[in-house]
Amino acid sequence: MADLGAANDPQKALKNMRTARDKRLINGMITTTAGVLAIVVLSIWQYRRIQDNGIIIRHTNQVLFQTDEVLNEVMQYQLNVKNYLLTGSNSLLDTIGNPSRLVSSSLSTLKTLTADNSDQQERIDTLTRAVGKDRAVLEQAVQQRRMNRMPEMSSLIAVEATTGYFSQIQLIIARIKAEERRLLDLRRQASQQKALQLQWVLWSLIAAVVILALVIFRWFQLDLQREKTRRERLDRFNQELEREVQLKTASLQASEDKYKTLFYKSPLPKWIYDDSTLGFLEVNEAAVRLYGYSEQEFHQMTIMDIRPEEDKPKLAADVEDVRNHPGIEKESRWRHIKKNGQLIDVDIIAHPIDFGGRKARMVVVNDITERNRYDRELRQLNDDLARRADELAASNAELERFAYIASHDLQEPLRMVSSFLQLLQKRYSGQMDAKADQYIHYAVDGAERMKALIMDLLEYSRVGTGKEGFGWVDTAAVMTEVGEIFREKIVTARARIEIGELPTIWGDKVQLAQLLQNLLSNALKYHSDRPPVIRIRAEGEDGHWLFAVEDNGIGIDPLFFEKIFIIFQRLHNRNDYSGTGIGLAVCKKIVERHGGKIWVESDEHQGSTFFFTINRKP
Repeated sequence: MADLGAANDPQKALKNMRTARDKRLINGMITTTAGVLAIVVLSIWQYRRIQDNGIIIRHTNQVLFQTDEVLNEVMQYQLNVKNYLLTGSNSLLDTIGNPSRLVSSSLSTLKTLTADNSDQQERIDTLTRAVGKDRAVLEQAVQQRRMNRMPEMSSLIAVEATTGYFSQIQLIIARIKAEERRLLDLRRQASQQKALQLQWVLWSLIAAVVILALVIFRWFQLDLQREKTRRERLDRFNQELEREVQLKTASLQASEDKYKTLFYKSPLPKWIYDDSTLGFLEVNEAAVRLYGYSEQEFHQMTIMDIRPEEDKPKLAADVEDVRNHPGIEKESRWRHIKKNGQLIDVDIIAHPIDFGGRKARMVVVNDITERNRYDRELRQLNDDLARRADELAASNAELERFAYIASHDLQEPLRMVSSFLQLLQKRYSGQMDAKADQYIHYAVDGAERMKALIMDLLEYSRVGTGKEGFGWVDTAAVMTEVGEIFREKIVTARARIEIGELPTIWGDKVQLAQLLQNLLSNALKYHSDRPPVIRIRAEGEDGHWLFAVEDNGIGIDPLFFEKIFIIFQRLHNRNDYSGTGIGLAVCKKIVERHGGKIWVESDEHQGSTFFFTINRKP
């Protein structure tokens, strides 16, 4: 608004324009000064480049000097060795090693100096190998001289002369020096070019600064000429700005009205409280409805007043934490007290805002009292369900123990009844009338059937629920054993057994054998007029193995798919097919003990396929 006032006052507008012009003039002077400084900086930079080039030239000279040092030390080493070979003086032996060590040190220094030049590094490596070979020949000659083997020594010296290791060394050193001299010439030329470039750059910058000064002067003149035009533009701009301010003010008012609508008409309770006093500054209609306080009552309260006494220390600590971290948005769960004294559970989200220049926080409340009640009821139901499951498991265990004990204890009196009935049948058969023989036959048959029922019941009760007997079981080997058991029945029925690839699984071997034995027995028993064809296969699926025992027998009506797995349930007359109706119930119990399930798919007169699953992992 200060700029708007200046635009309405021509004197102030003119003063602002002159101030702007003066700033431009100052900026021009600063730019000119910067140009001069740039000349100085560039001169210093170029001078340092020339200095750096001088350092490189000195480095090249140092490489040349070091190369000469290597050559001198090699020559000194050869001279010392050959003097010893000629004279045989032991006093020269001590002096031979010194040049040898110096040559190695000089070669190492030379390689370090040329680390930036791969070609020179290769030449130095070649030089090092030549020096090593030359040294090896000379050291062998020294050894021969020490042992007064003059012919061998002469032969080695002749080899060294023929091979020309020293000539190779001189040639390599000459190449190294030639390369360094070439680099030295190039670097001297580069140094001269940089000096010439510096002169051109300096003259160019001086010309640029002069031109810049002229441009700034001309700019200043044009600025004076445009002052009137800008004054008119400023007037038009101020008028447009005033209209835009009016539009923005109207838009801001509309936005504020929209915010108030969102706050006051929100379905969730909301309030704003002072960050220092904790007093309510604003509350919406949903908060008034939920808590029962009027808006005026809220304005006389603090957020402490809607907390139970035991929660107030925690709230004080939370307020202190918020003050220490003023910019954070915080989510938390609390208990609040309504005006009628009812205690409710709430989730709140609080974030900082500026409320008329005061630090405040806006809070959004979500009443979760009913949800918590439902959660508690659900937990209670789950606890009751778990307790009843435990009771059911205990009851089943008791029933299994009862069935085992009952079937076991019934065997002895039944065995006695059966034995005496069989004795009665053997001794008095034919001595009484036909009706008596028939009655005895019925009694013996009933006793035998009762014995079979008790044995099957005992077998069913022995299928436990624990994992004590579990291990890795090769079901192919188990199937082979089961096939041997039914060999006679298979031959008699002219059955064909087709066994696919069967896996090794984790389970109880005895019970898995019993499972396959019962399913194979049923397939052989309930065959049609055709020769039985029985297929046994398995395939891996997600998390388990799926087994299938398929036959071409009489089939099963779909109505009885579930019934056949219930203990003592039979679909056929006892005279047609023997059995007690417990085999498939045992199969179901074994499969469930292994964490799987069993079912059948069948059509009458079309055969049946029994499927069962076994978990892959222990």
